Amino acid sequence: MPPDARPEARREASPSVALEVPAGAEFEPLVRLVLGGVGARAEMALEDLDDLQLAVERLLAEAASDGRTRLTCDVRPGSVRTRVGPLRADVIATALQGDEPPPEELGLRRVLETVVDSFGVEPDADRVDDNVVVVLEKRVRDA
Repeated sequence: MPPDARPEARREASPSVALEVPAGAEFEPLVRLVLGGVGARAEMALEDLDDLQLAVERLLAEAASDGRTRLTCDVRPGSVRTRVGPLRADVIATALQGDEPPPEELGLRRVLETVVDSFGVEPDADRVDDNVVVVLEKRVRDA
């Protein structure tokens, strides 16, 4: 058996997967496919993969810029870190800052707080316009 085919070798590696797609819902299946592959590589439980996919889909649906969006996933020991951007800074700021939304409101902030273990916002270093990158962290539980 080649060394890279051993399950323990797969878990030790820390690969990074990047995808850039044009804005638009028609590319959502491609994003789901890539996240599914990353989830399989990280040996994520299906429920956790669904959570990560939901978080990314909501970010893209609510805050994607008019151009292209990059998705970068890093498989780490015990977690998957996903960067999504560029996203519209004004939409992200409105959704994530301020007072706690009412319990019945299912906005972006509540979705992210519910489905990922942590999230944060960074400036988009590759662009000069007012966009940001959202970083999602999802722990990998034992399946």
